[in-house]
Amino acid sequence: MMRAWAWLALGLQLGCGGGVGSRDLDGDGHPAELDCDDANPTVWRSVTGWADTDGDGFGDTAWPVTCVGDTTQGWVQEAGDCAPGDATRWRSVPGLHPDADGDGATGPGPVTACVGAMLAGYQEQPGAPDCDDGDAKVSALSVVWADPDGDGVGAGIPIDWCPSRGRPPPSGYALTEGDCAPGDTGRWRMLPFTYRDADGDGFAVAMEGTVCSGEQPPPGYDTVSAPEDCDDRNAHRTVRVERWLDPDGDGYGDGAPVLRCVGPGESAPGDTFQGGDCAPGDGTRWRPLYYASRDEDGDGRFSRSAGAVCSGFWLPQGYSSAERDDDCDDKDAARFFAWSVYADEDGDRVGSGAAATVCAGTAVPTGYSTQATDCAPQDATAWRMLGFTYRDADGDTYTVAQGGELCAGTTLPAGYGTQRLSGEDCDDTNATAFRNVTAYADTDGDGVGAGASTVLCTNGKVPAPWSDRGTDCATEDATRWQELVARHADHDGDGVTAPISAQRICAGQALPAPYFLKAVGNDCDDADADRYRWTYLYRDQDGDGVGATPREMMCLGSAVHAGWSMYGDDSDDNDATVQTDEAAEEELSLILDL
Repeated sequence: MMRAWAWLALGLQLGCGGGVGSRDLDGDGHPAELDCDDANPTVWRSVTGWADTDGDGFGDTAWPVTCVGDTTQGWVQEAGDCAPGDATRWRSVPGLHPDADGDGATGPGPVTACVGAMLAGYQEQPGAPDCDDGDAKVSALSVVWADPDGDGVGAGIPIDWCPSRGRPPPSGYALTEGDCAPGDTGRWRMLPFTYRDADGDGFAVAMEGTVCSGEQPPPGYDTVSAPEDCDDRNAHRTVRVERWLDPDGDGYGDGAPVLRCVGPGESAPGDTFQGGDCAPGDGTRWRPLYYASRDEDGDGRFSRSAGAVCSGFWLPQGYSSAERDDDCDDKDAARFFAWSVYADEDGDRVGSGAAATVCAGTAVPTGYSTQATDCAPQDATAWRMLGFTYRDADGDTYTVAQGGELCAGTTLPAGYGTQRLSGEDCDDTNATAFRNVTAYADTDGDGVGAGASTVLCTNGKVPAPWSDRGTDCATEDATRWQELVARHADHDGDGVTAPISAQRICAGQALPAPYFLKAVGNDCDDADADRYRWTYLYRDQDGDGVGATPREMMCLGSAVHAGWSMYGDDSDDNDATVQTDEAAEEELSLILDL
């Protein structure tokens, strides 16, 4: 024992200058001088590597690895991972062109991007310029025109516009050009006309051209003939009549007649008529005048009724020399216009059936309409066909693509639309089922399925007895469902593990006994619970508690075997009374006196 203390004192004096043998503080079987971390039994060998947190085979330069055990997982010897948290990307590639939506058109580039084996979201060569790299349906720029009056037709110099995600043109712009009146919402397109009534007197002249219009040509322009106007600049001059010059003013003209442009019942100084007096006792009438139409009811509208009447210079009120036949009932002043109408049975202002002619005033009579497009004559809420492209029969806001037309009112009824709602419906007959999910049979009810996958139409969640995972390694045992890796085992149950070859064990939340992922000590004999640690011992032949060299590495438990000792400085191992070397004692005294 004194010899042991002498060596300990010598070690303290010289300051870690050596010892009696190699140490193994963590008991992992690797001497301290060869163990890169002698305080951790799970690691012992020095390496140069980097942490590989995403398992893509490339390490994170921010996390170097220098000391490991027998595992090769979780670290690699190659660094440079540009996306340490994403196993699909690890390398930086310059000169790429972005194509996030995969439509072949590319965004601004080239750029340097972090990618994996495939250039997902990028292309090596530039494609056509993409105005919206987030929408695969749109890439090329379109143009729109300024529409300050909001009538849906623009004009002027177009601007570029990216029509992505189905959005409408910017506010104040339109997809259609050609607005002939950009500041007037009632006019936007050029329509042809063949007759002109510039003075608004109801008489027109033949004239062809185009005029800036809305749905119909503006007042004064028409494609339907009207009575010919002899002076379209003066509303009081409409009809050409024959007149004779009367230089002496006796009321009788002479010579060839001339055509004069006058208004109804109008004459001019010097005008006279040939022939005898048809009313000798009436100074206001003396000659017969022929008329082509008559207004018997005084509503201002004439019906064709040719004849002659005794008059003076002009036809009396209620007669006209123009052939006008637009009064459909010349006996009733409230009715004068022949409307071409269709029966409106449900009162929605849209008719149907065969056309009919009804004599009325300025408005379409009740129960009739000038439109014949009512698709539901008995339903006032529906009168026109509207197209739809999506159907939601069960009302769950998820739709199926289905096109057609439907008789409706101002809008399509519920369940029909022209836009996709929440998403594609996998069962449009059931409001609780609208999304396809992939599921696996979970026969033991542990939440993890197995076998071939199947597709279920659900509310978005996988119902029991199914699971969204198909990795159950024990389909009939609810306590086990996943494979865990075991690298250590405690077969003898002494609480100390020994390394084993990596095994995949079907388990539950944790590995079952006797398996472990991480080491617990370093069992030197995993078949004997009484032996679990390596220790250097010296043979003690005289049984005095101190042995002598040479030492041996032995596998034992908490106690030292009989005939052996942890100490090896017995100067005479055959004599139990002798343990100390006097020369060593003297040597120690000299050292301590220094």
